[in-house]
Amino acid sequence: MAHELELFADGSTAFAAAREPGWHRLGTVAPGPMTAQEVLDLAQLSNWNIRKSLGLTAVVPGEKCQECNRKIGAKHTQKCPVPQEPDRGSDDLMVSEEDTAQLLPVDGWVSTYRTTPVTGELQNLGIVSGEYPIIQPEEFAEFMQTIVDTSGAVFDTGGSLRNGRDIFLTMQLPQAVTIGGVDEIGLFMAGFNNYSGQGKLKVVTTPVRVVCANTERAALRNFRSEYTFRHSKGLQGRIAEAREALKINFEWTEVFKAEAESMINTEMSADTFGDLIKAVWPEKFSKPMDDWKKPEHDHWDSLNGLFKNADTQENIRGTVWAGYNSITEYLDWEIPVPGVGTDAAELARADRAFLGQYNKLKHLAFSKSLDIVAAK
Repeated sequence: MAHELELFADGSTAFAAAREPGWHRLGTVAPGPMTAQEVLDLAQLSNWNIRKSLGLTAVVPGEKCQECNRKIGAKHTQKCPVPQEPDRGSDDLMVSEEDTAQLLPVDGWVSTYRTTPVTGELQNLGIVSGEYPIIQPEEFAEFMQTIVDTSGAVFDTGGSLRNGRDIFLTMQLPQAVTIGGVDEIGLFMAGFNNYSGQGKLKVVTTPVRVVCANTERAALRNFRSEYTFRHSKGLQGRIAEAREALKINFEWTEVFKAEAESMINTEMSADTFGDLIKAVWPEKFSKPMDDWKKPEHDHWDSLNGLFKNADTQENIRGTVWAGYNSITEYLDWEIPVPGVGTDAAELARADRAFLGQYNKLKHLAFSKSLDIVAAK
């Protein structure tokens, strides 16, 4: 899976991160936390001036050549200018479907486009309804900043994906959670917006285990912290709605902390950790061990190695919390990727964490870990 960060004509990358490189040294590294304007400028998200076209027209086939009125499959007339076009061969005299093309207005739909950084050229981004409100990157950053208001949150990363069709911004929130007095969980707010008509605007609060920089979106069962809406309206007047959905008062962190504390206070043996592995991957480990092939053995050994020996589990060794974090660490950093040791491999690993490729498995691991606690 490619990193999909946008690359510009001068070789620069649409990405900025505070303090330390992201995506294996791509983009710009800021010396410290960024303001909204700084992250927009450094990630090259400023001055896109996204707008909508005046209309949309489809090119559709007709029945006859638009110039000589001959049907498809017949020869153009000798005076027809179409066969003389530069992209046609001298003996290409038959009327094709393309020769009959005509323009058909697409009512109710328009295209979105922007001014591309570096080149200043116009670029189409997607097709949207005529009522689709344009939310500029500047407006989106201001929206995120206003959600957290005076909490002290600062921008941590920002960037553009898939040639400008998607943008993301993350903010580091000031309140961290410490589990069992030893394991720190940082809190971030991440925002995503789409300009192609193929996605929704979304803002989520997400925990990050600081000790191994293992970006995980822990399953909080019914306590999700997420704000999503379709582009049917603009952002005006949605601050209170977003704050309530995101639970910016951090009530949800108390639930998360209580659940994580129950895990860190519950011992886990190697055998019980094996039961957790089988619960997360039942299709892989349900058969007898004698029937496992090398991929199953490697998978099992990697997970158990993290649980028993990884430095990242040192302060929480032998607990259900360590079991859960061994699985999330495996998903983000241990699953093999093509080109081990190369930039491409590091980019693929970063993608897994940031884009949440294995969120469902992490959520399942969280839930099954709580089941183990409840059974003690």
